[in-house]
Amino acid sequence: MRKPIGGSALAAALGATVLLATPAAAGDAVHIEAETPFEPGVSGTFESTLQGCETGAVDNGPARLAGSARFGIFNGFKVFTCAGDEGGFVVRLHATFDETGSTGTWAIVDSWGSQAGLHGSGTLVGVPQGPDALLDIYDGTLRP
Repeated sequence: MRKPIGGSALAAALGATVLLATPAAAGDAVHIEAETPFEPGVSGTFESTLQGCETGAVDNGPARLAGSARFGIFNGFKVFTCAGDEGGFVVRLHATFDETGSTGTWAIVDSWGSQAGLHGSGTLVGVPQGPDALLDIYDGTLRP
């Protein structure tokens, strides 16, 4: 004879399922390293500490660039697509740059699929990788 599952046991089981399906919890630290090639139309790659989105591709979204190659300001969006195309997120960033690299801030403004509901923000450091690419290092905290 099968015993019916009680309300509290069912709620606990569903709660465990929801926790397992959540990509990350608010307050968790996040670290992302994204190689950004300067060649138009070429996707970069990234690695992250985000569960279910440890690697993938990153593309430039709409952006504004002010200044010159020696010193400037970048305001724009980056679109991160998790490997396997099962989810991703959009980061809005603001950075100042010069010939030695860049520094700035970022925030996740949209997410979908395996990363749905993801929000977070932090700081950014860009390290030149020769004349044709930049390694962007994002560190921050996830939030509800």
